[in-house]
This record gives sequence, structure tokens and C-alpha cells, in this order.
Amino acid sequence: MPESALAGLVLEGDSHGVHWHLELDRRQLLPGRLVGGRMSLRADRSMEARAVVVALVAEEHWRHRQTTRDASGNTTTRVVTSRDELLREPVQVNGALRLAAGETWQATFELPVPELGPASLDAEDAGLSWRLEAKLDIDDGFDSSIAGPLVVAQPTALLRAGAVHVGEFALYERDDVAADGITGTIGFEPMPLVCGEPFSGRVALDLPESVNLQEIRAELRVQVEATVGGGESETIIPWADQLAPEGTYGGSVSFDVAGALDARPLPTMELPHGRAGATFHVVLARAWAVDTHLARDVAIATTREL
Repeated sequence: MPESALAGLVLEGDSHGVHWHLELDRRQLLPGRLVGGRMSLRADRSMEARAVVVALVAEEHWRHRQTTRDASGNTTTRVVTSRDELLREPVQVNGALRLAAGETWQATFELPVPELGPASLDAEDAGLSWRLEAKLDIDDGFDSSIAGPLVVAQPTALLRAGAVHVGEFALYERDDVAADGITGTIGFEPMPLVCGEPFSGRVALDLPESVNLQEIRAELRVQVEATVGGGESETIIPWADQLAPEGTYGGSVSFDVAGALDARPLPTMELPHGRAGATFHVVLARAWAVDTHLARDVAIATTREL
């Protein structure tokens, strides 16, 4: 697991006469667990607040095409981004609070992380972001507040338990593949793959006849799409490598696969307006013909914890 996942979150800043210092024990949160935190407030002027509240907030976004018609009947289509606050988990840290100018107030708290997330998804055409918010609820003035981003993980346990929809064979360590008369297997151990962690596997192919190839390469592809009318989609390749150089290949060939995924959260998941799934492609690149793609579904988690 990347050290950044275990590192704490620290927020500091000034807002409407209050200097905030806010800490959370983890930057990457685990569904169904409590996360501890601390805050320190220093008032630049005297003030009264009705409550001190901390919240975890999830916001979904998705891109889609929107068509409008002007007074002359001409239509224009543009891509827009829609957003929706999917979840808000507030905790009242303190009730009424009165601070004198120059006074410092401190408190500790615990935040519950929702059992099923949803997990953070860092993509453009569909995704979900989490943030930590804290505020002083002030009756007769502007609320003083601070906010910062964090990540809610997709644990391997949720994928294995069937709580998240994945491809039919996405969690199999080994799966058969076939295309253009070529057959084989693609295997990884263990599955699912995890963001920010190394992985290894093996590709075995049977080519019925010799073929000249520019190269044999492997790609992990994450398909992200907005599941609404006119929704946009994108393919993200978080890892790719050459398995074999230009040459003539035939019969049985096999290759070891090894690499590491970036820590960017791209888990297999479904959202109200979008989804993300992953496939692993072995590409036989041909000079004067369409490339052969042998692909299998894979699943991606954010952490092996839990």
C-alpha cells in the first residue's frame, strides 16, 4: 500500500475571523470504519456559534451532451458536466460555542465512513470525489469553514463479496482468451489488482501459424462512462508495456507480466450516473492488417485492507 494512503490529512487556513487547524488520521478512508480527527480553532475576534460540525461529503459528476434550440430553430450541441451531492455524513463535534478574541479551542472527533462508500473515482467523464468539511454554524453572520479532498477506498473484500458488480470472470486469477484463431490464457495472482500496488501475471498464447508482428504489447484499460442519455465515455490506460519486440512468432509462446499501478483511484464500480470497468489487453500489432486483441475482464480495488 502506498505511504500516501496511510498518511494523515492536515488542513489549515483562515475563514471569517477564525484560524483553522484540522487533522484526520488517514487520507484514504476505509468503508464501514471510524476515522479519528482533531481540530484547533483560534478566534481573531469574539464570536458565538450554534454548533461545530464536521462532515464527509461525496459528490458525483458526469459529462453528457446537451442540445439546445434557439429562436430560429437552429440547434447547438455541447458537452456539459452535471454534479450531484450524493452523500453527506455530518457529525456534531460541539454544541453552542463562544470564543473571545485571541482564544483557542480544541476538540477531538470520530467520523463514520459509509459501509459501501461509494469509492472515489478519479476520471473526467464520470467520477466521484470526497471531501472533508468543517464549519462553525453562526446564526447572525457567515459560517466559518474549511474543506479539503480525501479518498474513500474500494476494498478487495467488497469486490469479492459481490457488493460491486464486476465482469463475469473479472475476479478469476486465470481466464481463457481467443481472437482471430489465436487462443491462450491471461493470469494474475492474486486478483483483483490494486491501485498503487505492484502486480504480476503470465500470458500464454497458441498461434496456429507463424505471423510477422511489429510487437506484442500489453495494456490495462479502464473504461469510464456516463450512463445517461448522451453520456460521454473515456478509456484510461494506467499501465502498458511491451511483451515482445518485432519478429516472427508461431506455436506456443508465453510471457511474464509485471508492473505497478498508479495510486490514482480508478476502481471497478457503479454510480447512479456512471460506471468504471477494466480489461487487460494483449495486442498483437500487425504492419498491414488490423491488430489482434486478446482481452479479459479484470477488477481493480483501491486497497487490500479489510
